[in-house]
Amino acid sequence: MSGDPVGNDILLSVRDLRTAFDTMDGTVKAVDGVSFAIRRGETLGVVGESGCGKSVTALSILRLIERPGRIVGGSVDFGGRDLLAMSESEIRDVRGNRIAMIFQEPMTSLNPVYTCGRQIAETVQAHRSVSRAEAWEKAVEMLDLVGIPDAGRRAKQFPHQMSGGMRQRVMIAMALSTDPDLLIADEPTTALDVTIQAQIFELIARLREERRMAMLLITHDLGVIAEMADDVVVMYAGQVVEQGDVRSVMTDPHHPYTRGLLASIPRIGERRHRLEVIPGVVPNPLNLPAGCLFRRRCPYAMEICETPPHLTDLGGGRSSRCWLDAEGRAPEVTLPEAAHG
Repeated sequence: MSGDPVGNDILLSVRDLRTAFDTMDGTVKAVDGVSFAIRRGETLGVVGESGCGKSVTALSILRLIERPGRIVGGSVDFGGRDLLAMSESEIRDVRGNRIAMIFQEPMTSLNPVYTCGRQIAETVQAHRSVSRAEAWEKAVEMLDLVGIPDAGRRAKQFPHQMSGGMRQRVMIAMALSTDPDLLIADEPTTALDVTIQAQIFELIARLREERRMAMLLITHDLGVIAEMADDVVVMYAGQVVEQGDVRSVMTDPHHPYTRGLLASIPRIGERRHRLEVIPGVVPNPLNLPAGCLFRRRCPYAMEICETPPHLTDLGGGRSSRCWLDAEGRAPEVTLPEAAHG
């Protein structure tokens, strides 16, 4: 679900989330007023170029931001409680239990000195009142569930003894071992080859469906979003620039940045002399342009774009941060000076 969420089927509601990093050269607004919601059992995809704030948004939800980063505003409602207002012990009970996360690179997330089975078992024991033997049995069961052959033997192996695809399956097994309500998958196949990527996404989709989990899927790949997600949030320079249901956004993108991303995807059977590219580069986060952050790269840039656009409701659950209206037309008049506030 996009925009301002209403309804009892909403599991996670992020409102006006703001996260900043203080550097010697100034403050970077890594996440700048991000809002979205996820329904129970559905998948929200978050897409954008590297550095747009996708991963920082996910880490902010779980309060895993470390200095010099800090969450400076907003709320994250999960099951009726604001995660940002919880005590440290309360958020630890949610983190890895009701909300689980799969990180980009399993070798940096798995402990190299413990066996894979032990790491899963310790996760189970941290959140469930079970014996060590029961936790180990659960670990082997989860490894089998995610398609690791000879799970009992593999559970006794260390991360370096497994391939990249196997390690990612271990991460998925660990994440699902506590039956979470929400799974956050942050670029879960970045370091894997294309064949293994497809297997991992197929596995995640099947397990999500079987367990009726909600999922926040973070990726730069619009093809994955089209295949896996129900709704999509497009981010640029820390802001949400477009959101809506996947079919509508993919077939009728509104924001020029979304159009540029979609145009750059190669298509089977379509002959091109060269791939489309978005001109220019992502702005320096320490020196953002005035007005629309995309305007220096935008083919539709107008004088009014020097005034920051708001995330505007386009109807049908769609919204876009652009001065173009729902039909793609520019406004006929420039906003009065008061609109700059």
